[in-house]
Amino acid sequence: AFDEHGLGAEPNNVIAVNSLIGYRALRFGKNLELILTDQRSYRSKEPTGDPATAALQELPFFPEDVQIVLDAGREANGGRPPEKIKFGTIEIANFRKDQPAQTVLGATQKAWFIDKLKASQATWKVWGNTQATLDMRADPHNLPDGMGKKWPDESYGGFGGGEPCTAYVERNAIYDVIAREGITGFATVAGDRHSFWAGVATKSLPPRGFEPVGVAFVTGSLSAPGMAESQEHNFPKDEPLRALFLADREGGKFETTVNLTLHHGVRAALEYARSGDIAKARALRNSENAPHVSFVDMGGHGYGVVRASLDRMDTEFVCIPRPIERASTDDGGPLRYRVLHSAKLWAKGERPVLEQTVLEGDPKLSV
Repeated sequence: AFDEHGLGAEPNNVIAVNSLIGYRALRFGKNLELILTDQRSYRSKEPTGDPATAALQELPFFPEDVQIVLDAGREANGGRPPEKIKFGTIEIANFRKDQPAQTVLGATQKAWFIDKLKASQATWKVWGNTQATLDMRADPHNLPDGMGKKWPDESYGGFGGGEPCTAYVERNAIYDVIAREGITGFATVAGDRHSFWAGVATKSLPPRGFEPVGVAFVTGSLSAPGMAESQEHNFPKDEPLRALFLADREGGKFETTVNLTLHHGVRAALEYARSGDIAKARALRNSENAPHVSFVDMGGHGYGVVRASLDRMDTEFVCIPRPIERASTDDGGPLRYRVLHSAKLWAKGERPVLEQTVLEGDPKLSV
C-alpha cells in the first residue's frame, strides 16, 4: 500500500525510512546555509519509465510535453488530466490521470525544505542536491529532413525522468515560494549527472515562460563515466542522429557534440560535427532551447569549488582529462580547463545573473 504521495505505507517501511533521516541544514557563518536533501528515500515512482510508455521510448527524445503531463498526474491541465496522451501518431492511455503528482522529496521533507528556505537568514541559501535541477532538453523539431523519423510538432524533446528537473510540479512549487517570498541568494549545487552544468533556476522554459529565481550548478564526476563515454561505446555508427551526440574525428577520436545539442540546439551540433567550425555552429544557435544554461560539458571530469561571500557567489569548475591513466605529478596532472561562474547577490524583484570567466584552457563546446 502507498500513501497519497506515493510513499510505501507498509509499517516496517515507514519505520525503516524514518530511522535513516539524512536531510539537514548546516550553517557556515553569516553568508551560507547549506540545506541538504535526500532524493532517494521518499520519492514516488518515476513515470516516464513505466512500461505503458514503451511506444514513446522508441523516439530519439522523450517528448517534454508528455513528461510534464505524466509528472503532474491528476493535477495536469489544472486538475483536468486528459484520458489519452497523444504525440504525433502515438497514443497511449494516461495511466497517471488518477494518481498524485510525482514527488522526489516526499511531502514531509518538502515542507521542511520550504520552511528552511523561508526562515534562513544567511546571505546564500544553498540547496545541496544529490541530483540536477537544471532542465535537460533538445529541439528535434529543428532537425532537417533525412534525419530519421520526423518530429511531429514544434515541441521540445527531453531525456526521460528521474531527476528533480522532471518533477515539475514539486520543483515549481518550491520556486514559486522563492519568488513569492522574495527570497534572494538561492543556489543549487548538485552532482549525479556526471557532467558540468551552470545556469539559472527557473520553473519553465520557452514557450512556457522564463523567470529565474536563483542560480544552479552541477559538478562533473572525478572518474565515473557519463553520457559521453556511453555514447562513444554504444551509439550505432549508422544512426542518423549520431552527430547530435558525438563527432567522429581522425585517429578514432571523438568530440562531444551533445554539449551543443543541449545548449545551442540540434542545428549547432550538426554544423560543428560537419565542419568543425565552432563560430559557424554558434551562429545557428536556438536561443530558446536552453536560455537557462550557460555551460554544459557531458564529457567533463573533475570537481567544483564554491565560495560564498557577503555580495557574491563564485563556483569554479576544474576539469581534468579523462582519467584513464593515473596522474603522478605533484601538481595533480594536466587540466582541460578551469571556468569561473560568478553571481552577484541580487535584490528582491531582480533576476539573478551569471558571469562566466574562462581561467584556463578552452572549453569551446561547453560555452
